[in-house]
Amino acid sequence: MKEFAVFWGCTIPARFPFIEKATRVVFDDLGATVHELAGHTCCPEGVLVKANDEDAFYTAAARNLAIVEKAGLGVVTPCNGCYSTFKEAYSHLATDWRAKDAINARLAREDLHYTGQLKITHFAEWLSEDMGAGLIASKVTKPLWGMRIAVHYGCHLLRPSPAVRWDDPLHPTKVEKLVEALGARVVDYPSKMQCCGGALDRVGEREGSLAFARRKLTDLERAEVDALIVVCPSCFQQFDLNQAALQRAKEDIHVPVLYLSELIALAYGHDPAEIGIDMHRVSVDPFLEKWGAREADKTRLASFFDVSLLGKCYACQACKDDCPVCKVDPTFQPTEIIGDLIRGYLDDVIADSQLWKCLECYTCQELCHSDIGMAETFRTLKELAMQAGSGPESVSAAYAEFLKSGVLGKPRESARKKLGLEPLPETGGAAVTRLLTQDEE
Repeated sequence: MKEFAVFWGCTIPARFPFIEKATRVVFDDLGATVHELAGHTCCPEGVLVKANDEDAFYTAAARNLAIVEKAGLGVVTPCNGCYSTFKEAYSHLATDWRAKDAINARLAREDLHYTGQLKITHFAEWLSEDMGAGLIASKVTKPLWGMRIAVHYGCHLLRPSPAVRWDDPLHPTKVEKLVEALGARVVDYPSKMQCCGGALDRVGEREGSLAFARRKLTDLERAEVDALIVVCPSCFQQFDLNQAALQRAKEDIHVPVLYLSELIALAYGHDPAEIGIDMHRVSVDPFLEKWGAREADKTRLASFFDVSLLGKCYACQACKDDCPVCKVDPTFQPTEIIGDLIRGYLDDVIADSQLWKCLECYTCQELCHSDIGMAETFRTLKELAMQAGSGPESVSAAYAEFLKSGVLGKPRESARKKLGLEPLPETGGAAVTRLLTQDEE
């Protein structure tokens, strides 16, 4: 679906116009034809309206959808609440024909009629199902390489089922795939599927709302994420505005929060100022600065390694339990060393003696379904360590001897004689020494 009506809802235009801006930018970049229809109202929000009058809730929702139907379009909304309202109304009116007829009798006064034949799509759903991760990835000009991103879905993007049938309501993966398409690494965390808790603010439970925000933000800091991605303006409000409130209360929490379209716009090369990133309450500068540093790290790594293979290797980790050294020394974690490279810690890696535990036995390579393995990566790291002067003294001493004599060891002639073995031919050690040292002379 490349042509559709957009339903912004109340919260985005009123409180977060920068989310609207970024979403418009992404629509344009992906070639969508977007219609903005006159006459729309609040979706309406369930807690504030449905709790008072269920009939008013379904009537207002059906009216909004009837406006879209009259235009002969489907609808895309970047708001979880609006999406959930429309999906719930769609599901309810598909089975309760009496309610549908009663609502249509009212709508007829405005020359509207709701049939339930339109397509209702969330912005993230549109990206995933209508555009696809491949297309999303193809337009990236500034990959989020090495960045650790966490995802918060929000309850109403996934539930209630069966009204909402887009992704698994308890174990979703589709937004993660979109973030990965931008080049980032998605980080899991314990409270991923926990409600943001923002609705508690609407019913006077301020401390409960802050407790929900605090728990998730603390989990994210422990997971060392660079940013949290949300797909709902209410969730954004909870984790950006309420995080700012926690900061004002002197709580040591800082997790940059971005709406999905903002992240995509940045990866597509749009300037942060263009899409209003500086309008966030919690500064996104640490994320932007680290992202810039990752680009420098990537350039440096690319001079020694195939960076795309490093990322593929770390994302897979299928062989992490097969390394023979890991079986006897659990402190050796080769896949985490690869991860440290991606995170920009090349100097720390080559200074750490852990990399010398790699036996270069090539078990990982033989088991690798992509024929990557880690042995060659570790070989290169060892070379870099020696160049930096941080390798084991035994390796330095052995090489010094090799340069001096051209050999790493001499045979014990007495033992050979005892076994009746003839003396070996004269070695070419001196010739090797001349070859290796003549350039220095």
